[in-house]
Amino acid sequence: MPTPRPWLSPPSSAILPVPLVLPLLLMLPAASALADDPKPRPAPEPPAPDPAVEAPAPEPAGQSQDAGETEAPSDRPRRVGPVVRSAEEAAALLRDPSEDPYEEAIDWRTVPPWQQTSFYGLRARGTFFVFVVDCSGSMADDLRLIRAKQELRRSIGAMRFPQRHLVIFYNDRPIPMAGGVPRSAEQRDKQATFSWLGSIDAEGGTDPRGALNLAVGLRPDAVFLLSDGEFPPGTVDGISKFNGGRVPIHCIDLAGGGGAEQLRAIATTSGGRYLLRR
Repeated sequence: MPTPRPWLSPPSSAILPVPLVLPLLLMLPAASALADDPKPRPAPEPPAPDPAVEAPAPEPAGQSQDAGETEAPSDRPRRVGPVVRSAEEAAALLRDPSEDPYEEAIDWRTVPPWQQTSFYGLRARGTFFVFVVDCSGSMADDLRLIRAKQELRRSIGAMRFPQRHLVIFYNDRPIPMAGGVPRSAEQRDKQATFSWLGSIDAEGGTDPRGALNLAVGLRPDAVFLLSDGEFPPGTVDGISKFNGGRVPIHCIDLAGGGGAEQLRAIATTSGGRYLLRR
């Protein structure tokens, strides 16, 4: 047998027991990881802001970047009422609800005096006007007939050539001026009209159909209808059918009673205006 060589065999004292070797083997990966991991470096400081670059504007209070988030309540008081952005809108808010919002706006300062007239504050454009005035018994109340005659004198007295006028009173029947023909704006015709007004008294009922048929048949530029009472049934439909919207009928109501809706309907269907004057 060959003789063993002592330098090839490890000494028995150099061999470690198994219980001591296993913990050492488990520590090797951790030590290797620590050796490979460099030392942590401090985080670099953020660069100073450039003054040439504008900072983004701060987001208004109560406004969220996320569209899904609920808007935070604001300390600003809530707006109450409509938003007015122009003088026209403000004027519309101040308009009388009874007025027609689609009525043509007319600057009467640009209309020559001989092309316009007014009756109880209602203006009309043209050169030929017919006044249909109630003279029923109730017109004696509150001096209504006397006030109506005064307004007729004022309106007719302000007319100028080539304007013409005609007055038709009514109670149970129409009471036109003598001859039933229009009068001119000459002083002689005006005085004749004023003298005739004094012969009219308040008596009888209230039926304007005959007087309005006479007035509309003359094809004036406008008719002024004045009353303080209620009309017979069918008056509105009869007048509307006869007129057909050809002549505007401006209605003045001196009482605001049961005939108010009838006067308003006559004005609306004819293209005229309604006005309450108590």
